[in-house]
Amino acid sequence: MGEQWQLFVFLAGLIAAWSVLIVAVLRTMFKAHCDDINSRLEGWGKDISKLEKDVLEMKADLPLSYVRKEDFVRFEVVINAKLDRVHDSIERLKERL
Repeated sequence: MGEQWQLFVFLAGLIAAWSVLIVAVLRTMFKAHCDDINSRLEGWGKDISKLEKDVLEMKADLPLSYVRKEDFVRFEVVINAKLDRVHDSIERLKERL
């Protein structure tokens, strides 16, 4: 009966050692995976901050390069009025000749 207890203790110790080894390997793999995820997130954070900067620059430049519809219509009306006056002047000159 003494040999059975020694065998049982030996097998229990072997299982415990194997479990500790598996836990250690899993911890190492989990830490490596977490470090990889953190480095990717830092890269994405840099990309997002660059994107935010680009959007803010675009918002600042937009009023300089964008013409609102009302402004364009007003400008078009002024140009058409001037062209009509030039056309009327040409017609009057034709009538005189």
